[in-house]
Order: sequence, then C-alpha cells, then structure tokens
Amino acid sequence: MTVMYISLLRRHNLFVEELRKLPLPWTPELLYQEAKRIVIAELQHIVYNEFLPRVLGRKTMRIYRLWSAPRYSETYSPFVDPRTTSGFSAAAFRFGHSLVRNVHDQIGPGGSPVKHLYLQNHFDRLETHLKKFPGGNTEGFARWMKLAPNSRADGTFVDGLQNSLFPCQDSHCPMGGGVTRSFDLPALNIQRGRDHGLPSYTKWRYWCSGKKTMIFTPNAIGLSDHSPFEANILRKTYKHVDDIDLYTGAMTETRLPGALVGPTFACIIGKQFSNYKRGDRFFYERPDPVMAFTPGKRLINVSEFPRKKKN
Repeated sequence: MTVMYISLLRRHNLFVEELRKLPLPWTPELLYQEAKRIVIAELQHIVYNEFLPRVLGRKTMRIYRLWSAPRYSETYSPFVDPRTTSGFSAAAFRFGHSLVRNVHDQIGPGGSPVKHLYLQNHFDRLETHLKKFPGGNTEGFARWMKLAPNSRADGTFVDGLQNSLFPCQDSHCPMGGGVTRSFDLPALNIQRGRDHGLPSYTKWRYWCSGKKTMIFTPNAIGLSDHSPFEANILRKTYKHVDDIDLYTGAMTETRLPGALVGPTFACIIGKQFSNYKRGDRFFYERPDPVMAFTPGKRLINVSEFPRKKKN
C-alpha cells in the first residue's frame, strides 16, 4: 500500500511540473487540483479495468456494469449514495489480507534481490522505504511486486499476520509481563465486524442472492457456496449457522471463476464500486461539459508528458 501511495504522490508531482510549463494563469491551488484530477482519473481507470476484473471476475463485472465505456458514459445519478458501507469496509474489502506474503524482497536495479524482509520486520516501518535504508527503498519493493508471482487467494493467512503483527515487548506492551505479544489480524477483522454490528454471514448471503441458509451441510438449503471441508470447519466452530461472522463465512466460500473472492464478497464489493461510480458526479468518464476530459484525454493518454528515467 505504501508503494502505491508513494507512486501516486510522485505521479501527481510530475503532472504539476509539466502543467506549470503550459502558458496558463496557474495558481498553486489550480496546479494542485488539476494534477489531482488527472491522477484520480488514472487511478479510476486502473481500478475499473484492471483491478476489479481480477478481483470479481468478468461475470460480476457485467452484472454491476463496472467496465469503463470506450468513450463517454453518463452513469451518474444524484439518487445513488456513494458512501462506503460497513459491510464493505469492515469485512469484504479485507479479503486481500489472505494475499499478503510472509516475506517481501527488495530488488535492485539489475534485478537481483538486495534485501530479504519478513513481514513483521518492515510492516509499519517507514524507514524501509527511504533511500538511506541499507540496501532497499520504495523502488526495491516496487520491483519485487512487479516480478514476484501472484499470491493465491486461498483464504489462509501467513504467520506474520496471525502471530507477529505489531509486536511489542516488556514495558512497550499494553499488557506488560515481559513477554513478546502481537495481534492476530484475521481475529481483529472478525471482532471489527462485531463491533460494527454487522449482520451474520447468512443474512448477507440472503441479501445478495436470495438463498436461505438453514443448515451447515453444503446443499441447496445449506452452505452451497462452500466445499464440504470448509462447511465442516464452520460447523465445528459455530453453534448455529446464523452465528457465522460475515468475514469468516465469505472468506471460506469457493471462489467464483476468474475471481479472487466468492459470491458474497463479490456482491458486496461489486455493489460498492457501482455506487462509487454512479454516485460520483466527478467520475472520469462522464461527459459533463465543465469537468469532462476532452476526447483526446478520455483514455488518459498523457504520452506527451515525459516520464522520469527508470532506475
């Protein structure tokens, strides 16, 4: 996430530098806002055409009409609420925690690893992104992200997230005791859903698909979106099928074809990004006569802006 934030920040600053060269009555605020508008459009284009199809699969993309239009598309409605729902923020969009790896390398300009970091040794440590950090920086992480194989969306979590998150020791621990302690991220996700008062997994499943879940068995009236193995684990964990937490139930669903999530999370995420798109009057593909990009800029073609030399 830090790599993405820093990349977008640098992208914004690059646009400011190039826009300043145009003979227009710029002010610092106008430069900032115009560069921001371009970067947001680029990010929206990437999210809706490259990221979401991988997460949701092509069928869900069609159901919620998430693909960007070739030219302009007027999808805005003042009656669509674009705010983020608790089901999305407290559970569904945390599916990516199962993709996190235990080890993250930093790759040098020549393609050779220069730093081998365990998750607990660099998470929440900004210094690992600075050039003065021995052997690594943001570029090193970015090269590794580009070259490393994709993680599997298997619903499991690495040791660094379950047993070594935010480690503390002795007096630095809230509980003290002279023992190294840490947090369990999946457990935090489950508890966060309870703190938010999220309905159970079966309620969300019914809201999304109309399917009622009466028993733990993976059949027509049970957990039909789960494998027998996962359904049996849920049966051993919860007393009643309606007790299943949203995060637990949806994370253990069988993934949709070509997707990283099962049907319930696909529904929640798809609906949320549909609302983001249709409830945003500044969405980049709108044909609004005041704020729209010109046809030449519609596909975010910024080739006339020179790119900084790659390391």
